[in-house]
Amino acid sequence: MKTTLPIILGLASATFLSLAGIAQAAGDEKLAAALPEVVRTAGKLNFTISLAYPPMEYNDAGSTELKGFDIDLAKAIAERLGLTAEFQNVEFPQLIPQVVTGRSDMIITAFSDKVERQTQLDFIDYFKTGNVFYSSADHQAEIKTEADLCGKTVAVATGTSWVTWAEELGKSICPADKLITVIQIPTQAEHIMQIRQGRAQASVIGLEGLLDLMKQEPGKFYQIGTVGDVNHYGIAFAKANGELRDAVHATLNALKADGTYAQILDRYGLKEAGVEEFKINGATK
Repeated sequence: MKTTLPIILGLASATFLSLAGIAQAAGDEKLAAALPEVVRTAGKLNFTISLAYPPMEYNDAGSTELKGFDIDLAKAIAERLGLTAEFQNVEFPQLIPQVVTGRSDMIITAFSDKVERQTQLDFIDYFKTGNVFYSSADHQAEIKTEADLCGKTVAVATGTSWVTWAEELGKSICPADKLITVIQIPTQAEHIMQIRQGRAQASVIGLEGLLDLMKQEPGKFYQIGTVGDVNHYGIAFAKANGELRDAVHATLNALKADGTYAQILDRYGLKEAGVEEFKINGATK
């Protein structure tokens, strides 16, 4: 999840990152007509993000060029509406204040739709995520399901919700004398090292993180069992910004209908994380 795998990239908090060289597109006039007048007049959409979480939003070492599924989807939304996309990078705790105070139009940054957040924000759910166990391919014959992890050691990012999730799942499926042993270690690279050195047999990651890992290193890793604690990332708007929310919702439906949404998912190996429907405030917990 967003706060679990931080990568320090040297970008200043609350820095505007304009997309230089991208001309304002003609866009879809019908979709653009549904925009609030203030947005049409401004000629841009201001997206708030919180770097970095590959493959959702990130930049390469030494570069300020933004990449990732969220970035490309935001650009596609803005282009379809005939607007320019701008990105404002802030620390994760500042995401909600940026939007509710009007400093940003919306959040698009691997930000989960949660009931408690719906008191301040409206969400358009656009991406399926969840927790998954994974391991290196050499364990594939012996560890096929979550139950095969009973009595094994799993490396999990320190202090994250994945720790509790792995422990609770182990208690629910394993004998009391053969529980999953969870060890907390900060980074994904260290988790993989623990597996390769035999100190752990598996780890936990978000679905999109595993899909990205398997895309970057084909054949070296695999998913164990099914996706757990399924939830959705949502594009988030201030409650008072319903007109813009509805315009973006209609734009997403258009991007899905013509295949653009699927193309962006495929670009990052994220087909499994696509949604059938862009629900508004779909979270129930």
